[in-house]
Amino acid sequence: MNNYCLPIMRPSRAEVLETVSKHEADYGFLEVWLDYVEDLDDALVRSLAKRLGGRLVVVFRRLQLKPIHMPLERRMEILKLLSGTPVLVDLELEGQEEEMAAIRELGLDIQIIASHHDYQSTPSAPEVHSILDRMEQYNPAIYKLATMCRTEADAVWLLEVLLELKAAGRRFIILGMGEAGVVTRIFGSMWGNELVFVPEVPEHASAPGQLTRSQMESIMRALKG
Repeated sequence: MNNYCLPIMRPSRAEVLETVSKHEADYGFLEVWLDYVEDLDDALVRSLAKRLGGRLVVVFRRLQLKPIHMPLERRMEILKLLSGTPVLVDLELEGQEEEMAAIRELGLDIQIIASHHDYQSTPSAPEVHSILDRMEQYNPAIYKLATMCRTEADAVWLLEVLLELKAAGRRFIILGMGEAGVVTRIFGSMWGNELVFVPEVPEHASAPGQLTRSQMESIMRALKG
C-alpha cells in the first residue's frame, strides 16, 4: 500500500463516508479532520476505526491552527474510544499538549503523531531540536514537523532533520510548506516519510504546497524511470 494520505475536511458524516468509499482504494491512508464534522458521533468514529484500522488518521485541529471548536472533554472521549486501536491520532504540540499529557497519565494506548506546524517560517536548528525533545516525552509513534519554507535553504535543512530522524530509527513526517518546500514532499516520500499528503484537487489541500495525487504519481514515475 502506498504512503499517500487524503485529507478529508467535510461538514457531515455522510460526506465523510462518501469520500472514504470513493477514494479508499487509491490511498494508503485517509485523514479525517473531526472538528469540521458538524454531526460527529461515536458511531462514525467507531465505524471509521473498524473499517480503516491503521490506515485512518484523525485530526482535531483546524486549518492554519485556528481555534478548535470541539471541547477538550469531547476530544478526550474520542481518544478513549480509540485507545487500543491502530488508528493514528495527530496532536499538535502547541495547543494539544494537554491531550498528550492525559494520554500518558491515563495509560491510553494511542498511536500519536506528535506534530508541530509553523505556517510562517522554518525554525532554527536549536528550536527544532527543542521541539523534537518535547515530542519525545510523549512517546509518539511518529514525529511530524511541517514548516513554511521561505528559501531553498529551509527545504534543505528540513531534509537534514529527516535524515537525522531516519538515522536515529524514528518514524517521521517532515514536510516543507510553500513553493520552496515542494521538494521536501518529493524527496521526503522517497526517503522515508510515513505519509505524504496529496489531495485529489488543489482546492482540497490542507496545507500550502501540497501536490495532488496525480502530480505526485507522475513525478514518482519519472524519477523511478
